[in-house]
Amino acid sequence: LLLATAVGLFVGYSGIQQTLGFQLQDKLGLSGIETAQMTGAALMVSAAFTFLVQVTVMQRIKLKATQFIRLGLTSLLFGAAVIAGFETFTVLAVGMAFLGIGLGLCMPAISAGASLAVQPEEQGAAAGLVSACPAIGFVSGPLIAGALYQVHGSLAPLFSAAVFFLVLVMLVLNDR
Repeated sequence: LLLATAVGLFVGYSGIQQTLGFQLQDKLGLSGIETAQMTGAALMVSAAFTFLVQVTVMQRIKLKATQFIRLGLTSLLFGAAVIAGFETFTVLAVGMAFLGIGLGLCMPAISAGASLAVQPEEQGAAAGLVSACPAIGFVSGPLIAGALYQVHGSLAPLFSAAVFFLVLVMLVLNDR
């Protein structure tokens, strides 16, 4: 469940990242240079919040790995929903902040949970599998989101990511 959650997280996240420039250009009517600048700024917001959460929240709050994952997936779901409906860069930045928070909460918790779920001699293999999850997501997410963007317009990949995150939240909530 942890590995499936990590793959799903990166499929959705990479799909949003890959189509972000198209979304910005289409919704805000930007030039190529403006699109590149705004895309970089939006990605920087997400990365900054990922870092901020990992050096503050993850260091101070003591929760179970599954609790952090639930909070993170909820943040990702909210961020994807905000991004799906943005009309200004400020709203997009808020959505990207929630994506960063979600990623910052989920990935350390998934790594820790996978490590604790196996025997000590299996921890290296578990860490290797967890570290492969972003690669799987970043291979499949952009392909899926790009195809949906072409077929169903600008809302399709972000809506799909929001739905997928919702499914992941339900899967994690059902894990006892």
